Amino acid sequence: MIAAAIHNRLATERRITFSEFMRMALYDERGGYYMSAREKFGAGGDFYTASQVHELFGALLADEFAAVWRELAPGDDFAVIELGAGRGQFARDALVALREQHRDCFRSLRYLICEISPHLRSEQQRRLAEFAPQVEWIADLTELSAPIKGVVFSNEFFDALPVHLVRQRGKQLCELYLELTPDGGLRFSEGELSSQALADYWQRAGTPLVEGQRAEINLEAVKWIERIARTLACGRVITIDYGETVEQLYPPERMDGTLRCFYRHMLNDQPLERIGEQDITASVNFTALMEYGREAGLQTLSFQRGNDYLISLGLLERAAELAKRAEAESLQSLQHRLALKNLFVPQGITSYFKVLVQEK
Repeated sequence: MIAAAIHNRLATERRITFSEFMRMALYDERGGYYMSAREKFGAGGDFYTASQVHELFGALLADEFAAVWRELAPGDDFAVIELGAGRGQFARDALVALREQHRDCFRSLRYLICEISPHLRSEQQRRLAEFAPQVEWIADLTELSAPIKGVVFSNEFFDALPVHLVRQRGKQLCELYLELTPDGGLRFSEGELSSQALADYWQRAGTPLVEGQRAEINLEAVKWIERIARTLACGRVITIDYGETVEQLYPPERMDGTLRCFYRHMLNDQPLERIGEQDITASVNFTALMEYGREAGLQTLSFQRGNDYLISLGLLERAAELAKRAEAESLQSLQHRLALKNLFVPQGITSYFKVLVQEK
């Protein structure tokens, strides 16, 4: 049990960073949230993703993948890498659309899924069985023998990476650690920053905080964007996630930062509870992805709200086409229309995430 493993580690080391706690709670092989067979997505899980709302989400991104393929000289090898593919629903929707609407692109395509969870990888392989010749699985980008031409795509990947917690004290940042209470519980304690990299990050991609204000620093996101840049010979990086620029993430009134948890579709701010049984997430600092990406050779093409991005890809036109084919006023067609609305209305799921497109 992962909670016991964390307690045992604290009994030995006295304290650990929140980043290490979050890594164990989510990804440890002994029972981390994403490594277990527990249902996480959809009605029976803890949260929804945009790919579960309607297959048009995958079809629109497939159009974008094909557009990048055309720009990179058709006929050459072309790859799409998806980081953290969940249950494989997006991959299936995108591959179906590519096969039906962009056959030349589909024939030259390698679709690589970067996934560390054995359970999720098994579910993805089952869902994508008919595309076995096209799809490969890797645990890390370093497994690739050479840089790729194509697209590196992620949907709610960066917001699940472990984060350090920091707090403004006087004129400097301190870090929040986890330690055991006398009765064996968990609590936060403050101390010096665990590495100079945290101070460097905040100097480059941070914003002034008020006294006592808490924030998150995602050093893992920096490592990933640098790794992505090395992996991509030429093409685009499409990052879809919950987040904002750093100034929008940490206004003075947001004293506790953006860290949050999801359990059975209920939001809470108690990361030290239900360890291994609930999702822990923090909003993505897109300023950091753009800044460190630029240094690694990635040029920012666009940064916009999710529904605006999908509309720019032709969402409204495609939705109108689908509506014409829907059966008149049947329950199924009503559910279909409601799902489609979630992709573009201001209160729909896609209005809450941002899309960063970078190019190399």
